[in-house]
Amino acid sequence: MKSIIKEMLFGVLIIVVTLIFEFIVTIPFDEMADESDRVRWAFLINRELLLTALPAAFITFSFTWLLKTISRKDALRRGIIWTCILALYYIFISIGNGTFDLMFGTVGVYALLVCAFAGPVLYIAIKRLS
Repeated sequence: MKSIIKEMLFGVLIIVVTLIFEFIVTIPFDEMADESDRVRWAFLINRELLLTALPAAFITFSFTWLLKTISRKDALRRGIIWTCILALYYIFISIGNGTFDLMFGTVGVYALLVCAFAGPVLYIAIKRLS
């Protein structure tokens, strides 16, 4: 139980680092959308999440490596917990912002979640964990 709580706290830290990368990938784009232009908002949200997908894989891979994961079971547990925490974060944020249909109606959030899970899986493949 203690290890799961620890993994959840690292999941919150992963959210923070992912948000930093979300901000970084939006810096080159100087675009705004009216609140009424929902199609444009969906495009902007999708682009932001798609551009953050690969950094999310790098982030979770790095955390898996920094935590000195020694078994496939540990890596998969971490990947599942961290991906679930990210998914819950995006669900709560999108409901709070009234953008649930915009965020989950495009492929961006799903790509980000798959990449976040892929980080620990990639670690398993590289380290050849059993």
